Amino acid sequence: MIIKSYQILPLRIEWQTVLLGVLIYVLFGFVTWNYHSLPSWLVFTVGGYVVAWHGSLRHEAVHLHPTSSAHINELFVLPSLDLYLPFRLYKQNHTVHHIDVNLTYPEQDPESFYLFHRNWETLPQWRKKGYWVFHTLAGRLFLYPFWMISCFLKDEAQRFIRGDQRNLSAWLWHFFGVMLTLSWVSGVCGIPFLEYLFLFAFPGTSLTLLRSFAEHRSHPEFEGRTAILEAEFLFGILYLYNNYHALHHYYPDLAWYKLSAKFLQERKFLLLHNHGYLIRGYRELVSNYLLKPKEIPYFM
Repeated sequence: MIIKSYQILPLRIEWQTVLLGVLIYVLFGFVTWNYHSLPSWLVFTVGGYVVAWHGSLRHEAVHLHPTSSAHINELFVLPSLDLYLPFRLYKQNHTVHHIDVNLTYPEQDPESFYLFHRNWETLPQWRKKGYWVFHTLAGRLFLYPFWMISCFLKDEAQRFIRGDQRNLSAWLWHFFGVMLTLSWVSGVCGIPFLEYLFLFAFPGTSLTLLRSFAEHRSHPEFEGRTAILEAEFLFGILYLYNNYHALHHYYPDLAWYKLSAKFLQERKFLLLHNHGYLIRGYRELVSNYLLKPKEIPYFM
């Protein structure tokens, strides 16, 4: 009789990320608790920032931070501050996104913003104009959240209507996360639901889309599809240095607090391999693409 022995590895905990999460929840609690005494512009600014910051924390959780336990990490980011995106679906799609040859490729990368040219040619003119608008920074920040979320929810509803229940557990967990958030926001702090949507969830989603707007481009070689963006400090910490996006794709499991030092070591290598896809800050991004499409929205 052969007896197999299994080694139980100790739980790895990154206290830097734990403390970051505590800071995010404390800041969210402060803004929501004091909501009725703060000016709307300040709530919009800080509330949106903290919701997007929590989104960056969720990204860390996908990549096994702050602990080596996926279950603990999921619980750590369970409150859904943006309200619309189930963590498990995000994790599922983002894992596929990290398959290098799929990057930005239509119908293979679930985080792609592009279409095949053959599909582009079948679209009515109003849809084509919409895609061009969404490839401007203004369109991506102010209009695309409504289109993106409505299409996502419609697709998920149609999935359930067809009897496809593969995402059911993800939505059940998401329901608990939304209830946690709204119990605090509306039940305790007395913030009306629509005001939370437009002063917290909407600007938070827009700030997240600001990051993704510059992460990738259409390029014949997958190494050239991922950007390096040398962000200003407030944006760098907001995105947990994921703006060094080519670095993240080379080292997807490297914790956020190690990325800046690693980038200084690898900068020359990264820019050589990503074909010089460099953006020198979000000011440059706004200046170049606020009203101008960053590129064509389809693959040839």
